[in-house]
Amino acid sequence: YVDDYVDLSRQQRQLLQGQLGPMLQWHREEELEKYLDLLDQVEMDLAAGVSAAQVRHWADEIIAAVERIEENMVSVALEFGATLSDEQLAEFMDSVWEEHREYEEEFSSRTDEEYIEENADNLEEFMERFTGRLNDVQEAILLDAAESLRRFDAVWLEDHEKWLNTLGPLLERKPGWEDAVREAYANRARQRSPRYTELLEYNMDVVSQAMANVLNSLNAKQRKHLDDEIEDLRSLVLRLLKEQDPAEAG
Repeated sequence: YVDDYVDLSRQQRQLLQGQLGPMLQWHREEELEKYLDLLDQVEMDLAAGVSAAQVRHWADEIIAAVERIEENMVSVALEFGATLSDEQLAEFMDSVWEEHREYEEEFSSRTDEEYIEENADNLEEFMERFTGRLNDVQEAILLDAAESLRRFDAVWLEDHEKWLNTLGPLLERKPGWEDAVREAYANRARQRSPRYTELLEYNMDVVSQAMANVLNSLNAKQRKHLDDEIEDLRSLVLRLLKEQDPAEAG
């Protein structure tokens, strides 16, 4: 992933791999059990019929897990970033700005109709990952949700650009830069605009309701597909839990 943004030497790749070890061990010891708890909760909720609030709770739990990983990755990124050359850090910032401009071009050029169509396709693809093929009624539920969504791309781009403008000067690595990056990251969510939060909350509620409606309309074949997917996820997590720490194995 890092190599997509900056060219690393073989030695740097090995260094980063080593620095990721403790983070991966933390994830195995502290996070995987939480994933099993969430899968158990999902199964319990599905057994009695699902509400939009329950679907939203699942989403909030997943987002919280991602945020915990990101928080731990900041320390890894700072430790590794201290070993990069000034040229490599400049290359990194050039890469992320280029990516931002690509997002800007892609998002800003979409018509409202294209925005609706892409969101409907994304929702359908996501649901079919767990349920198998949707029927016409279920597809109509997701299309209706996509039509109800408020456009979020402009405020997302604004927030992303603000973050890059904050991060760039900090990567000049002046004294105390590591703490400054940690503080900026911790404050990022709190400093988002009220419009960003308003649109995100509204869209999350719309999607949660649509997913609940689809889940409550599953036929026997779709429900079996969903049960199998949940069991596959549980098996994956259990397998990861049983893996021996590479450091101990060595």
